[in-house]
Amino acid sequence: MTPESIYDSAWQQPRLLGGLGFAALLYVVAAIRGDRAAWSPFLRSWAVVWAVEVIADAWLTSSYGPLRGGLARAAAIAFVIAGDLRCFLLVERLISVGHKGAAILARSVAWSFVASLVVAAATRLAPDLFGPTRHVFLLYEIVSLGLFAAWWARLARRDGSPEVSLARAAVGFFLVQYALWAGSDIAILAGVRAAFIVRIVPNVLYYGVFVAWVLRRAPRSLRA
Repeated sequence: MTPESIYDSAWQQPRLLGGLGFAALLYVVAAIRGDRAAWSPFLRSWAVVWAVEVIADAWLTSSYGPLRGGLARAAAIAFVIAGDLRCFLLVERLISVGHKGAAILARSVAWSFVASLVVAAATRLAPDLFGPTRHVFLLYEIVSLGLFAAWWARLARRDGSPEVSLARAAVGFFLVQYALWAGSDIAILAGVRAAFIVRIVPNVLYYGVFVAWVLRRAPRSLRA
């Protein structure tokens, strides 16, 4: 099997990524049930919702899922936006303790659409350049890298409270994730086929690690 065929196979998605997502959900449920007083209601709810969401993502956006055509494309775009939303929602909540939930949600959704709107504009203005799907992926990854880098710089200037520390760690996680995706896609476009295997690493971080990692890293005294 070639690296590309391994990447495109059911072994990677939905089996590996969906399985890791399910394992993360089991960890989240066990952690919450094991200590009901740990963490805040928001963090507990956030972890469960996004652990379930990522399993649906792994199944529905795979080529082996039930969706086809325009519906599959719409679902893929929605899940990409949702993937960023889970980080922005967490970060906005952590640094905006005491603010109204509606305002936090609105800001989080707005941030989540930035990269997608840039890509939508670019594909309309330069359809030939962004005809290949890999070019679209790379543009999204580069824009997201810049966006999360700006967030990192913003958080680096704030105090070292547990909330800010966790928010900064979450943003750093996404920086690493997008850097790995972008680096892999640059290598793929340069003809390095082995980069398809490397690209599985950020996929694993995205589907199987992030939510459980946040819950494990969050101090149990955190009340955001």
